Amino acid sequence: MLQRITAGHLERLSEQQKQKLRSWWVPQEGEYIFFSGQEEMIYYLSGVEKRRSLPLLSIGLMMAYVAQQGHTLTVDSVCEEWVVRLSGFEAKASELCDALWDVMISIL
Repeated sequence: MLQRITAGHLERLSEQQKQKLRSWWVPQEGEYIFFSGQEEMIYYLSGVEKRRSLPLLSIGLMMAYVAQQGHTLTVDSVCEEWVVRLSGFEAKASELCDALWDVMISIL
């Protein structure tokens, strides 16, 4: 099971969506980021260039973002497929991380 998004997920974002994600994101030590074309872990917060980095969000961080935006999220598993519902939007994927990312894109 994927625990976080990858650089490939971030490629689906527009520049405006990337800026919105950066404005919400508060870097933490131990998180993974995408910086200078590669995935890295944050070891020291002083080394993070937030304006040039993007977070590789975990399942928990994606759920927290959805909640902070005032949305109610439901998550179900049906026939080996994850179904994530948001008012007026539904995402399905074999990986929970992928379905949550689809929801994130719809909010961003």
